[in-house]
Amino acid sequence: MMLSPSEILKKTTALFAATICLYFACKLILMGTGFYPQPKLTDILLFAILIVIFNSSKNLFYFLLLPFIIAHALYAPVGITFGAPSYQYIASVFATDLMESREFLSQLSIKNYLMPVGIIGLTLAFRWITQKYDLKLHKNKMFLASITAFMLLANSPFKFIDEISTSGTQVISELQRLNNMTIESEWGDSQLINSNYDDYVLIVGESARKDYHHAYGYPVKNTPFMSKANGVLIDGMTAGGTNTIASLKLMFTQPNTQTKEGNYSLNFVDLIKSAGIKTYWISNQGYLGEFDTPISAIANKSDEKIFLKSGDSLNSNTSDFELLPKFTQVLERPSTGKRFIVVHLYGSHPITCDRLNDYPKLFDDDKIAKKYFNVNCYISSIKKTDEVIKRIYDALAENKAKTDRTFSMIYFSDHGLAHQITEDNIVIHNSSGKSKRHYDIPLFKISSDDTKRHEYRVFKSGLNFTAGLAYWVGISNAKLAVREDLFSNEPDKDDYGLKAEIDKIDVPEDKAVVIPGTH
Repeated sequence: MMLSPSEILKKTTALFAATICLYFACKLILMGTGFYPQPKLTDILLFAILIVIFNSSKNLFYFLLLPFIIAHALYAPVGITFGAPSYQYIASVFATDLMESREFLSQLSIKNYLMPVGIIGLTLAFRWITQKYDLKLHKNKMFLASITAFMLLANSPFKFIDEISTSGTQVISELQRLNNMTIESEWGDSQLINSNYDDYVLIVGESARKDYHHAYGYPVKNTPFMSKANGVLIDGMTAGGTNTIASLKLMFTQPNTQTKEGNYSLNFVDLIKSAGIKTYWISNQGYLGEFDTPISAIANKSDEKIFLKSGDSLNSNTSDFELLPKFTQVLERPSTGKRFIVVHLYGSHPITCDRLNDYPKLFDDDKIAKKYFNVNCYISSIKKTDEVIKRIYDALAENKAKTDRTFSMIYFSDHGLAHQITEDNIVIHNSSGKSKRHYDIPLFKISSDDTKRHEYRVFKSGLNFTAGLAYWVGISNAKLAVREDLFSNEPDKDDYGLKAEIDKIDVPEDKAVVIPGTH
């Protein structure tokens, strides 16, 4: 049947409109997965093929394709900011409480929330146009030829679902193993050799990137204690990952260096206990109970545990200063043996402004450009952490004066953060694959007998952290794979490819942001 010129024009216009809807729907979907910040034309076309095929059937479209598109749309506000789904982010979902969820979502720009509307709207518009004007693209010979060509390319439409499925299965399996079985220590017996102190304190910071500390060259004086105290400052410590779980499950165990998986049967708490040292864990991070995170599962191995946020208080914004009385109570207990105390801070966890309810910002927000609001919060939260470290040191020094118990204290952060910079805003958040400096973390040690300050610029790998803790405490164990001194001026002998993985991150330089006129 011959079409009239007006009908041809209508159909051509409809085809053009459908193509535009399809193109931008596919582009937004791929951008929203986090795998394709700037999708290639081949990826967009391949996804378009998928939609066109499923659009050929009403049932296929509404019962298979549309839920598939909605899943992508719901993740898009997160993916466009924080990147692709991965083990780290799936694990974080399981470990996140309601307060953290609110803080996480509030980091997303309002523009991000328009993406689901655009994705679903454009997909439905494509469906409506093709049905109204009877555009059967799946019967077009050119289209069928394109299928043959593009099916040979990478399967970009399913990469998002595949990664979600793989990572989700991995996390669920790990959590089930942690919850359904007792983690038996494989360390056996350990010996103490050159263990020089009575009390060992490990302060675990949160989300504090090294180059935002004045002690490491940041021009604003936000680390008055760490910048001047006697002890050893290491410039070159690399985190095990880019969020708490991903990093600490490697740093707090002797990991499988080939698969980069943590070995919970060789965790550092059991190692300390195997040497006859009593262990304590005082935390401002959440303890979920039934759905333990890998980190709380390790903490649970301690002889005594104090979690400020658990049960009814899990969603409260608890200050790190509230850890100090708990720490002092533990410290003041009479003891004749050695003790190892972990203090796990909430530190600079995004949103950092919420960490400052009881602490002043370094600069008046009204006197700096609005763009630097988050930077002001971040550097101020680091100063607050520096004060927490000083107060813990002061408590140890006071206890030594009373009891003559010697001590050594380490501070490090679990991971850094990355930037998302626009013309009118700077967001500092956890975004895997967006910055090499995401892995750069502070490492500082101070002991009761330190009389000098040393600063070493030397590479230290997070994958050797448990071995380094053993060396610090003076523990000898036959199952320790390496012998590494965290605070020597010698680089680690091997990092098992961690540095090479970081070097593969192909992104522009992500330097620390300095607020103009503040230094």
